[in-house]
Amino acid sequence: MAERPGQSFGERIWAHLRRSPGAMAGLSLVALAFLAAIYAPFISGEAALLWYEPGQGLSSPVLVDIFNRWSYRRPHDLVFNLAALLLPPLAVGWWALRRWSVGRRLRWSLGLLVLATAACWAPWLPGANGWQSVWRERALPERNAAVLASSTVAGRWALMPPIPHRYDSTWQGAVLVPPGTVNPATGARFWLGTDSVGKDVAAQLVMGARISLTVGLVATGLAMSIGLLIGAASGFFGGWIDLVLQRIVEIMLCFPTFILILTVVAMLGRDVFIIMTVIGLTAWAGTARLVRGEFMAQAVRDYVAAGQVLGLSRRRLMFRHILPNALTPLLISATFGVAGAVGSEAALSFIGLGDPTAASWGALLEQGRQNIKYAWLIYVPGLAVFALVTALNLVGNALREALDPKRR
Repeated sequence: MAERPGQSFGERIWAHLRRSPGAMAGLSLVALAFLAAIYAPFISGEAALLWYEPGQGLSSPVLVDIFNRWSYRRPHDLVFNLAALLLPPLAVGWWALRRWSVGRRLRWSLGLLVLATAACWAPWLPGANGWQSVWRERALPERNAAVLASSTVAGRWALMPPIPHRYDSTWQGAVLVPPGTVNPATGARFWLGTDSVGKDVAAQLVMGARISLTVGLVATGLAMSIGLLIGAASGFFGGWIDLVLQRIVEIMLCFPTFILILTVVAMLGRDVFIIMTVIGLTAWAGTARLVRGEFMAQAVRDYVAAGQVLGLSRRRLMFRHILPNALTPLLISATFGVAGAVGSEAALSFIGLGDPTAASWGALLEQGRQNIKYAWLIYVPGLAVFALVTALNLVGNALREALDPKRR
């Protein structure tokens, strides 16, 4: 890959990725999955995007419903909903502050998202029952497609989401209907049909992206954190610390990871947060060995010896100086780890150990297995899992080539 003088490390990597059709295809699919997960309430839902009521004017029920704890009960839903509101101003900020480094802009963006989440969760608003938070239980939205379809009010109109059905709403007389069937209650179409209990498959597909990405990112982040701490201590200190920690790593590697996940989930429950925690707690061993090797290679370098002579603390040497030089293989491993976690969550749901209250692509596949003649229950979620896992693997392979000086 030709590199022009003055390019930063990130610019060189991005230039390499842009030259790879597979990398760009993978990045596009991953970006599409993230956008679907972030803007899920605006793509599929029963709250109108815009609602006009004669005498009351124009309103946007969906902007209120995204902070409704009845509609979005889980904390990760609040984070995604806030990201949907913050993404446009953050995009403008990234362009306006383009002189800042990517890392600095990323830290500010994540910090703003964390502050917004804390502000929505904290009880700081006065109410009839005391102090309450922005994200709280509200009445379910009455301005939806069903109300509009049965309305006789002249002049009333609404702009509904492209999929005007919630992922958890069931519709009578709409069990296992094929794609394109009209819902008699709302007049809207089931674009990808319905499942065995009358839920919209398209709505579950969109919300399922949230579950897959949340499990993938949280589980991989947890596994990377544990593996980083254990591998760093093992590689830097050596001796008996390395001996003890590596025996623990070898014990973890001896267990079949998926069988261990099955056992723990069957014992503790099928909540999605238990699933992502179990995946993270059982997938750190490979990261620990990888970090150990990198730390052992870096610990004998001259800059580490110079830091020791200067009296730098071990913590500062490990995490301020050695860690940045050992991050390259971790980034590649994290990409493949997210893909593996997405596949594990889909597999757990497929065999009936997923969260029954969550919209999961694996659960749709399991319904397809039980209703084999209804092809949309097989191909729709199957292609979604295949596309996301393949895209993450393509990005991981491209990063491995871009970060390897020998390949460049």
